[in-house]
Amino acid sequence: MLLLLAICSTGVVSAQNSNTELLRQGVSKRKAKAEADAKIDKKEFWIGKVPVKNGKETFEKAITASGKSQAQIFDAMSSFAQNLVENSGHPTVSQITIQEKEQGKIIGILQETMYFKRSKWQTDFTEFYYQLTIDCSSETCKITISDIQYRYEEERDIPGEYLKAEDWITDDAAFNKSKTKLLKEPGKFRRGTIKRINEIFETAEKFIK
Repeated sequence: MLLLLAICSTGVVSAQNSNTELLRQGVSKRKAKAEADAKIDKKEFWIGKVPVKNGKETFEKAITASGKSQAQIFDAMSSFAQNLVENSGHPTVSQITIQEKEQGKIIGILQETMYFKRSKWQTDFTEFYYQLTIDCSSETCKITISDIQYRYEEERDIPGEYLKAEDWITDDAAFNKSKTKLLKEPGKFRRGTIKRINEIFETAEKFIK
């Protein structure tokens, strides 16, 4: 009987030690992930990464295309803008509103769905609205993304809430008071917006090169 109790006791202690080790490993992994995420935040999404122009969040990108005429660049950027519209997922809203080849100007209004989390069990998203402006000239073009708005959780039980970028992803709005950490909700919008705009600029470069 004593031997049986000793064996059972040993088994219980072993199981407890195993559970403790699993918990320790879990804490260690979460800590490592948090540290890695913080490094990414400081590199890609930190203070100064969301530019303000005339009181509005305005992202600009100048692209050089050596040897190409204004007409060639306009045609490439026209295809790029149309590609954004066609792949936006919202054909009734997204559209090119101005195409002036002689002036080298293209303006579009777009709606996209930005996913923060997407799985079988949970989906967190916002509708992402912005104005795209492209100014083409000889050997270069400037792409501007402005008038950014969001409509958060539009398809949930309550109506979606419209949010302006100026009130939500600025340095003042997205960080804690000491500017040492991104806040949870504004932070995810800031990260998602910067990532998407960088993708748009990278796609534009591929069309023009």
